[in-house]
Amino acid sequence: MIFAKHEFGFNFYKDETSFEKIKACENYPEDFYYEIFVLAKSTKNKQIRTECANIIKKQAPEALQLAFKSRKKITLIEDSSSFDKKLIAILEYGVLSEDLDLCKLYTLVCKRLSLSITYSKKEVVQLFIETPRLLSQFNGIKELTISTSRQKEGFSSVVNNITQLTSLEKLELEIDYKYIPEELERLVNLKKFILTAPNLVWIPEGITKLKALKKLEFRGSFPYGEDDPNPNIVNFTWLKELTSLKKLKIGSFTVQDLSGVELPASLKELEFFRLENITALPETLGHLPKLKKLRLSGMRELEQFPASVSEFKTLEVLEAVHLSKLKKVPASFIFGPNIKRLLGFHTEFMPYGETPVTKLKRIDFTHPELLSFVLDNALSFTNLKEIEITCEAPQRRSPHTFSAFKKLKNLKYKLAHHLEWVLEDIHECKKLEDVFIYGLYNGADAEITNADVTNFPQAISRVKHLQTLRVQSAKALVLNTDYLPIKTDSLTITDIKVIEPGVEDFEVNHIKVTATPITALQKFYSVIRAKKITLDDVNSVKNETLDFDNFKDPESFKDFIFNSNVKDLDKALKTLCNLQSLTIDFNKDNAEQNNGLTAYTHHNLKNLTIKNFNGDTTVIKLLLEHTPHLEFLEIYECVGLADLPKVTLNKLKTLKLFYSDDIQSIENLTVPNIELFKVLSCDNFGYDAMVTASHWKTLKFLWLEHISRDLETYPETIADLNLDTFFIDGFLTKRQIPKWIGKMKSLRVLGIEQFYYCPLPEELAELTQLKIMSIRGCDFTEQVSDKFKNLNLEDLIYRYSKFNGNNMKSSKFYALAGNKILKEDFDNRYEKYNLYC
Repeated sequence: MIFAKHEFGFNFYKDETSFEKIKACENYPEDFYYEIFVLAKSTKNKQIRTECANIIKKQAPEALQLAFKSRKKITLIEDSSSFDKKLIAILEYGVLSEDLDLCKLYTLVCKRLSLSITYSKKEVVQLFIETPRLLSQFNGIKELTISTSRQKEGFSSVVNNITQLTSLEKLELEIDYKYIPEELERLVNLKKFILTAPNLVWIPEGITKLKALKKLEFRGSFPYGEDDPNPNIVNFTWLKELTSLKKLKIGSFTVQDLSGVELPASLKELEFFRLENITALPETLGHLPKLKKLRLSGMRELEQFPASVSEFKTLEVLEAVHLSKLKKVPASFIFGPNIKRLLGFHTEFMPYGETPVTKLKRIDFTHPELLSFVLDNALSFTNLKEIEITCEAPQRRSPHTFSAFKKLKNLKYKLAHHLEWVLEDIHECKKLEDVFIYGLYNGADAEITNADVTNFPQAISRVKHLQTLRVQSAKALVLNTDYLPIKTDSLTITDIKVIEPGVEDFEVNHIKVTATPITALQKFYSVIRAKKITLDDVNSVKNETLDFDNFKDPESFKDFIFNSNVKDLDKALKTLCNLQSLTIDFNKDNAEQNNGLTAYTHHNLKNLTIKNFNGDTTVIKLLLEHTPHLEFLEIYECVGLADLPKVTLNKLKTLKLFYSDDIQSIENLTVPNIELFKVLSCDNFGYDAMVTASHWKTLKFLWLEHISRDLETYPETIADLNLDTFFIDGFLTKRQIPKWIGKMKSLRVLGIEQFYYCPLPEELAELTQLKIMSIRGCDFTEQVSDKFKNLNLEDLIYRYSKFNGNNMKSSKFYALAGNKILKEDFDNRYEKYNLYC
């Protein structure tokens, strides 16, 4: 989409500012009749509307005076649903005045130079059908998209007016008519033409005169659905006349023979697709001097390439997909001197002849014959960096393995029987960084291909260091840790049969295991040296006891999830001496274990998460007293903690209380450096607790969501905090939005959610420093004050709110809607909005 920019920054949403700007210009009003017309039809300011209307009626050109007789107004709502309303108004002005420049009106109102008539409202389509010349009055737009596959037959007369739009640079037509406009040569600026025409019977001569055309995409059926290919167009000799063409894509035709077609020498990218009956491609295909990318797909009858393909000098990317009868291809073509990437899917061709020196960097092996050929000639492939193998094992073993590809960096390997030999000596690939081993999911029968493969490639164990290793989707695979690399930065194992701890040590920075059991956790911990281990519930040890004395290099652990016998927590804290982050997942059903907690002082621990605790507050107090350097504390789904313990945490910066209904008081907690406090779904967290939080003067971020329903008001002492971000909600309550928020001059982000029975206080309009405002699920009972026009918001988020224009009149929220509006949540857009929560 091409956006239009006004020379003087005219914006009818900012009527007063725009009016003053154009009035200050030397040639006002003569040079600004269209801007004045738009203001007269849109502004809410009575004085501006009257002045503009008088100018149009008395001084403007006749075309504008005729159009002004329409009673249609231009809506000021600025969202996607209002676009058709604006377009309808513009079209109705054009119906009254055939000399009216609709392009100029369109760019002023819709701020774009692109027009799309694809899935428009029936009223839009009907206006074009009743007055076909309307399209010609849009001359000046750069891009036009029309789809008639859902339109009435009468729309063909509208399509015929396309040739009047001589400024077009891009044209996209999806039509079901037999003919397209004759005088296409009038589109002298056209650079990109996408034509979808399943019923087209002939190509007008004018298409050959589009000398500026750079890209042509010509389809004989609609992109979606199972339409038959176009049977009418079989002559493509006209293509050679398009001497500036760089990209050509042709498909869904029943043509059988293209051997005599001469393609433009200017082509850099070429694609033929769904030419199901084709038996011969252009004989001169290999003589295209600039072609870099060639994609061929869906040619079921093609048995060979023209001989000229062996002469390609510039081709860099070849993709061959679903060429079922193609059996032999010259190796000098598919492994040409400049080929960088070869992709072949369901195409079982066998290369033959000499392999030239190659620049090939990536290849996908989708059948054994191709794999055999490449391995037989492995020493020629000196630049291969990426390999994906998704085929079965070849019938014979080649003299080389993947170890011959010394520059190999990325390997994807689908598990298959008798294929492990290709990975022998893979450790000799010193640049290998990423390995992905998997069972291939077959969507046709909803099964994992080779699901019975049980052996993990043993050769991987000799690799000294990988950045990433992923193993997934292999239901029968048994992975012995002795087969893993000596060191891996990131190891992810998902949905295989089982992990069996071996006897050799291995090292990872981060390991994540999902939907996969480990046979012996104690033994597993005795051979792994890790910084962070994430195991899902399949490997929970709540009813077991781990012997931390037998952990391998426990000082290497930086992050640990503890779900063993809590009585041994002190031993864990002592042994894992460099631990920085700890999650303690208690056994809710074992109160004795919860209350039996003792602790060893841990000076390095900075992040602590307590989950599913069900016991005595004194136990948590003991734990917190022995972790004096905490910077992050999260209490999650805990029971029995009515009062947080009396403890001082001098370095704590972040405190989160989630889904813990018993928590009522935090007054015993001393946190002199707290910056972020977030409470979520704690049903008894009420007024007194918030008063305590309001005394934490270092707070920058306060988030109070789904707290006590009995809470009637928020303590005004919160306004004394120097907050950057403040979020509150009125879920299932009759709470009011506090007026005192308007005093909080430090706020950058304000979130207000689910307040059903109150207005938006106009005091909040004083927050002129506010950058982000989110109002979700609110039902304001009074009109939003015009004072909110003074806000300088960068983003206004209003998802599920009633002032989105669908169920509240624009007059109620216009003051806010003048800002940028995003239909999204902001509580899960931490990076975008810098919420650090």
